[in-house]
Amino acid sequence: MVLVTQVPVAMAKAYSPGHITGFFATPATHNSTLDPKFRGSTGAGFSIDKGITSTVKVFSSTEKNYEIRLNGIPNFELKVSNFVVAYYMQVIHDHVFLSIEHESDLPIGFGLGSSGSAALSLSYALNEALKTNLTKLQAAQIAHSADIACRTGLGTVISEFTGGFELRLSVGGPGIGRVIKSVFPPDWCAVILCLEPIKTDQWLDKSITKEKKHSLNLLGRKMIDNLHQHNNVGSFLDMSYQYACEYQLDKGKCQYPLHALQAEGVRGSVALFGHTLFTLTERDKVPKIVRLLEQFKGQLLVCSVDNLGARLLKKND
Repeated sequence: MVLVTQVPVAMAKAYSPGHITGFFATPATHNSTLDPKFRGSTGAGFSIDKGITSTVKVFSSTEKNYEIRLNGIPNFELKVSNFVVAYYMQVIHDHVFLSIEHESDLPIGFGLGSSGSAALSLSYALNEALKTNLTKLQAAQIAHSADIACRTGLGTVISEFTGGFELRLSVGGPGIGRVIKSVFPPDWCAVILCLEPIKTDQWLDKSITKEKKHSLNLLGRKMIDNLHQHNNVGSFLDMSYQYACEYQLDKGKCQYPLHALQAEGVRGSVALFGHTLFTLTERDKVPKIVRLLEQFKGQLLVCSVDNLGARLLKKND
């Protein structure tokens, strides 16, 4: 491969927030032949103002090729990113070399929606840089399809596309699934303690029997209905904790941090899927919660809810 130009002929940058899922449900019947745009999950969660920024630089070349870096380090094992790039490479006719940089302030594998964030921000940036003229919705649907195909998420992309606190009432990607969005006031924060990563696909494969999955789906649907009627933070946190307990995520790594919060009357739960504890609270209560959690070994994050959702950035942002 020979680069025809050493200066990029085009460049674009996009950002997607991370996301925490509190509970979810999947369709009673699984149809793997269905277009991924129409697959996914229902559920509830919220986007956070830590995420992934994807920068795409396009160079003229003698053949089509690309490289992906994650925080400056070459990484070709990012399944969703490879899926998204492959789609756009099929669409374009020109021979180009794509230099792709993911800048993440999300810990990877901790249930914070990093795969969806990478796919969504990358799809936006590729669409802009390659001038493929897709709508924002179409670019987001490609990211959703990547998350489904790679088995890294079911409802993450539509949630990060939407932003804020979301209640997903019907299955499908952006523009197809029905979502109710609530905007969080600026004086609320998420406090998150990342203890140990989980691979979502492996966790689901090894831990869930058919009968248990049916039971969890019934519980998830009931919680979605309840939150639709009583949409408040306390109800969400309580139901999320109950749901996490059904997966036994309240045991092991998260057990003692959860007990520390509960002993002080603080509601907390576990992100799906990671050994990651979280709570939502008013900003003036954050110092107390941080003091409770900083005694435990892990990465402690304090962030706001991202009410905007994924977006293109100016090149100098």
